[in-house]
Amino acid sequence: MSSTLRSNTQDFASTASAVVYTATTTLSSATAIVSHGELVTKDNNATALRQPSEVATFVSESSSLVSIVTPASTLIKLIPALRDFARAKTPVAVHVPITSATDITNVLAVRDSGAAVIRSSQAQQAVDFALAASLVAKKLSIPVIHVFDAADNVSVNVYEAQEAFAEFVKPVKVEEGEEQEIKSYAETVYETVAAAMALTGEYSPITYAGAENASLVYVTFGSAGAAALQSDVGAVQINLYRPINNKALLAAVPASATKLVALEQAVQQPTPWGPLLFDLASLLYSAVWDDARARPVLVDGVSAVAPISLSSEQITQITSHVAQFDSPAHFSPAELLSIETEQAEEAAAQQASGLSVDEQQKRVERIPYGQLLRDIFKQRLNVANAVESSSIWGDAGKVETNPEFGFGQLASYERERERLATAVTTLLRTVDAPLSKDLHAALTQWLSGRTSSSVATVEAAEQIVKLLAAEQTVHAQIADVYKLSKYFAQKSNWLIGADEWSYDVGSSGVHHVIASGLNVNMLVLDTATYPFTAESKGTQRKKDIGLYAMNYGTAYVASVAVYSSYTQ
Repeated sequence: MSSTLRSNTQDFASTASAVVYTATTTLSSATAIVSHGELVTKDNNATALRQPSEVATFVSESSSLVSIVTPASTLIKLIPALRDFARAKTPVAVHVPITSATDITNVLAVRDSGAAVIRSSQAQQAVDFALAASLVAKKLSIPVIHVFDAADNVSVNVYEAQEAFAEFVKPVKVEEGEEQEIKSYAETVYETVAAAMALTGEYSPITYAGAENASLVYVTFGSAGAAALQSDVGAVQINLYRPINNKALLAAVPASATKLVALEQAVQQPTPWGPLLFDLASLLYSAVWDDARARPVLVDGVSAVAPISLSSEQITQITSHVAQFDSPAHFSPAELLSIETEQAEEAAAQQASGLSVDEQQKRVERIPYGQLLRDIFKQRLNVANAVESSSIWGDAGKVETNPEFGFGQLASYERERERLATAVTTLLRTVDAPLSKDLHAALTQWLSGRTSSSVATVEAAEQIVKLLAAEQTVHAQIADVYKLSKYFAQKSNWLIGADEWSYDVGSSGVHHVIASGLNVNMLVLDTATYPFTAESKGTQRKKDIGLYAMNYGTAYVASVAVYSSYTQ
């Protein structure tokens, strides 16, 4: 029997507004759907939505559960929509196939978007947890993200309509005067997920396997693989990662544990510590922890290697390695085991994001917010200054530290785009220019939406350039447009600088950027060393750039402290 992953919402309670997987859709074809970049699709009356805004609109106009299939790379763009779904109590099941550590990293980036996050690790689990995700989303009216490992040519069991499914999603009736136990949101979701999983198999949101009195315990997001089969250690497998239930997590960790080792699959982390490690640290110092119980030492193992892929021999090698740590530490399983996956993964991720072309762009990942810019804007990202340059870490007063230094480059780029728009307009108005139908349509669409990132995409720009290249010799004005073809894509323009810039507010630099009205973004980092003497402070005072920018109606201002919350 071919592998079948489906959302069974059409089989119980009421028909879903959009069904991502049906009985004729295999795991391999589901992966094919994702590779084509479709965010929402369904058999019969197919719906294909390619922009996050379209997804939000589609869901808001639907009267029942909506199931979404999306590649992990688009999850970050869906964060605003997921938060809206959570606030509005909208039932949505988001199914995300993963094939690499980069995919897992993208999933972890949206862990605090307000959606529940469920992870399956085998093909049968993928079928079962897909159903559980739909049941939980409908039961609690919340968004649920189901992460599954893409697989091919495997045989799994599927489900026909069952009365238990319809019964599960019915609202609980409370008799008048009946007292209800007050539970936290995490406890409510945990119990609901546990009940939904129980309908499809012997599953639990958090499980423990291994030695009963293990002193060393591994903790993983999803299957722990061979770590769960060792006789001398233990393994906690977290299948429901958000919201995390500290009571259930604590109950899964044996009291004998003196060392907790987080085995995490991730790449391009802004810090050496992974998100699971911070969750474990929060558990150890949470209200549910029994102070009479000794707190284990935390060790973090982060690399592109999936815990489920590690052999028993490799787990034994890791166990021997972490035994030396008597205080919090971190290491790379890939480096320890001489696995080249991590380096290859990072290189592939950089190439896929389009940043390997420009050395400045690569270096953006050296700061946490720079990594976020890269993940969101990918090939559209256009940073005018290198992250390690003196504009961030250098002394104030030098030419390259001034925001105008990079602003000139960005302004020049925007002027060239206006030249391109003028050339395209002239070409389209030239009656005797023998444009092909496809080129005329592409240029017309670009001209009307050239300032929209959803219209003037990198992909659309590449298609226009191909058409122009084939026809540039036909007419001089086509050739003129072709010469400016590198400006078709709508870039996301950024200046990255230090709070040294705040000493210049109102006089030059920052003032000129804000007042220009051009499509330019500034990321200002608090990195100044404050070398000013007491005598100079009277004349060189830092000013609030955000407050100053709010005087301009064209400026949008946001202020965030990355280390105020380790889960940001």
